[in-house]
Amino acid sequence: MAEQKQNGGGTVGAAAERTIRVRNPRGQGERLREEILRAAGGLLEQVGSEDALSLRAVAREVGIATPSIYRHFSDKTELVWAVLAEHYERLAGIMSEADGSAPADDQLARLRSQLIAYCRFAIANPAKYRLMCETWQTPVDEERLHGHPAGLLLRGLSRALTACEEAGWRVRGTRADAPYLLWCALHGRITLWQVMPRRKDPARLDRFVDELLDLLLER
Repeated sequence: MAEQKQNGGGTVGAAAERTIRVRNPRGQGERLREEILRAAGGLLEQVGSEDALSLRAVAREVGIATPSIYRHFSDKTELVWAVLAEHYERLAGIMSEADGSAPADDQLARLRSQLIAYCRFAIANPAKYRLMCETWQTPVDEERLHGHPAGLLLRGLSRALTACEEAGWRVRGTRADAPYLLWCALHGRITLWQVMPRRKDPARLDRFVDELLDLLLER
């Protein structure tokens, strides 16, 4: 009996040892997350909407089981926003660099530099820009919407407008809507610039930025 108990205990112990989950090597989880983001981004460029994006297809692209995605993203919306966030963060960084290259004491020039940088990013990265601005996304409640990555862009524009106001400029119209007005105007002009059968001269976009600021700001 003692021998059987010992053997039984040994068998149970061995089985338990075999079921212990092996810890992933350092950094592997982050690499998997990046692979999921790349796969989701590529598929989003093809299907054009969050609803049409299949998590099963994302998992198949990466070579993992679909439930593994939920170890990194709570739902499909979080995954889509994470894909978009990479590009919004890159755009925000480019606009910040443009702001820093303008004269520090000329707030209007700093805002102008940011808007031109936005245009340059859009025309240099048409696929990524379409992904950011034309991907249909599932509606969420207002509280969650505050965390959308587009907030990076809008907050940056709002700060630049505030700096202009502090320098003596006045925003025509409703101040709260001004960042959205700038964004909508730029996006509309860039879309026309891209699709119309005209010679692609970036200087046209620069002139549009100047006219837009003339309409929005006054002293």
